Amino acid sequence: MNNLRNSSQTPDLSGTLLDGRYLLRQAVGTGTSGTVYAADDTNLQRRVAVKVLHPSLSGDQEFVERFRSEARTVASLNHPHVLAIYDWGVDGSAYLVTEYLGGGSLRSMLSTGRTLSPAQALMLGLNACRALDHAHGQGLVHRDIKPANLLFNQDGRMCIGDFGLARALAEASHTEIFAEGMVGTVRYASPEQARGQMLDGRSDIYALALVLVEAVTGHVPFVADTLLGTLRARDGEAVPVPAALGPLGPIVQKAGAAEPVDRPSAAELGKMLLSAAPQMSRPEPLPLVGPGEVGAAPLPGEATMVAPRVSPPLATPRERSVRPVGPKRRWPAMLLAVLLLAGASVGGAWLWQGMQVDQSVVPSLAGRSIEEAHLRLMDLGWTVEERYERRDGTVEGQVLGTDPSAGAIFDVDQVVSVIVSLGPTRVEIPTGLAGVSLAEATRLLEEVGLVVGAVVETASEEVDFGLVAEVLFLADDLPRGGAVDLIVSTGPAPRVIPDGLVGGTADEVEQVLLSLGFVVERSEVFSEAVGVGAVDSLSPAETMEVPFGSVVMLAISQGPMPRPVPGVIGLSLDAAEARLQAAGFRVIAVDGPLAGEVIGQNPMADEEAVPTDTIELITR
Repeated sequence: MNNLRNSSQTPDLSGTLLDGRYLLRQAVGTGTSGTVYAADDTNLQRRVAVKVLHPSLSGDQEFVERFRSEARTVASLNHPHVLAIYDWGVDGSAYLVTEYLGGGSLRSMLSTGRTLSPAQALMLGLNACRALDHAHGQGLVHRDIKPANLLFNQDGRMCIGDFGLARALAEASHTEIFAEGMVGTVRYASPEQARGQMLDGRSDIYALALVLVEAVTGHVPFVADTLLGTLRARDGEAVPVPAALGPLGPIVQKAGAAEPVDRPSAAELGKMLLSAAPQMSRPEPLPLVGPGEVGAAPLPGEATMVAPRVSPPLATPRERSVRPVGPKRRWPAMLLAVLLLAGASVGGAWLWQGMQVDQSVVPSLAGRSIEEAHLRLMDLGWTVEERYERRDGTVEGQVLGTDPSAGAIFDVDQVVSVIVSLGPTRVEIPTGLAGVSLAEATRLLEEVGLVVGAVVETASEEVDFGLVAEVLFLADDLPRGGAVDLIVSTGPAPRVIPDGLVGGTADEVEQVLLSLGFVVERSEVFSEAVGVGAVDSLSPAETMEVPFGSVVMLAISQGPMPRPVPGVIGLSLDAAEARLQAAGFRVIAVDGPLAGEVIGQNPMADEEAVPTDTIELITR
């Protein structure tokens, strides 16, 4: 247990019954704000988690009021990746009752030396973004995203916990008692949070960037020896991203920008993470670490007295449990004892009448909360158990009915089953989605009762334009109506025309371009720059980026363009050479004295020749 300044050591409350309802079992975690216990809800006969806040906080009436207000707000969140709040109250200390998750936290994984692969971290970040986008859309900022608040059930479903608690703590007059404990929060604080500025959802995004780096590397960036040193190191600096993050690196770097305006929103970050998925292999299951000795959660579909997570919350959270316990529940047994004694004294007939079993009509409870159903049935004298099943058109946690059904006359003191929905039936994700068009994938999904979720476009060398390149999923089935995220190919990535092709032979250059996926066409041009048969130019030109499969035109040199040979007969040899060179002819052969007069030439005047041809001059 943590020691709190100005307070005694936090007591171990294992075995305590809070408000006559929540029986605390063993502690499964202790943090700066309180201790979390695995507990039993004795009213609903299910496993829950109870966070008991430190006594010093409960003594701050202003904090308790803020705590109640925040709990009410967070309880309205209904999202599969936000820890559901069932109840709260004050019984000596303030406490919060949430759904029970048996897979531990990201902190418990990291504390054992385990780290996540980039693909596992991507899925963790994606689910966190979905939860944060939902919360931010309702004006809620978490303020304390850290590994200890990323919790898992035993199937690997991640939930963000402690929504609202950080804000209540931040405004509490007792916050200074956590001077040592607050280091845990400062490790993930954004620069604006450290400066005490107004926060919005982008502060959570910065903290998530730090968490993702730690999840892969095992280390948090920007952690100095002191609290102040950590805050100073972070001011004005973007989160450094190690190479170990692979394709996640550029995304995490944007999320960890020093200035909030440069960070993506939760929804934008989620889309960026989705776009990186094709560069990674499918993630392995998470290395879950269970919370101490807490027993495993029941498998979906089992008839059990321990309820799985219900969404939306089972009832409007109450400040305290108000159902009477003790004498009221003992009254039927006491009355029966009196009747038995009286019957023994007045005769067998009266005794028989007194022992007749009471009966009641089973009420209609469809659509009610589980808690309301429990209380109603127990008030009528029945023992209640829960039975779970899937049914299309229902939501998880919805009461579907009872067994015996509504209207039945049933003996009291018997067991009535409340039938609770686990949500819609689950359907297998169709095989064969990869490689078909988006329209066809949509049709295949709708045939089995699923829909297309996020669609991300990415280049692919193997999959043609407009076809599904990859299907993103962590399970082989989804609840009916669930969304399947797809990655759709935009075809091969654009190509850059290589540099250095001009001057090469036509066949060599064509082979290079064909190997890169270009279509090559040829034309012939006169050129004095390159020799006959060499490439004079390309269109598009070298170093240009063009779509895959583009046509590249090669201009193949035929050599220089033919031109008329000037007449030089009658000129001195020097004058004749000067005139020929001015016309572009360079190779001149002389037959006769070098100082003589030109009396003949080949080719003759006005005949065409190319500049590389030899011009013969005859002198005397």
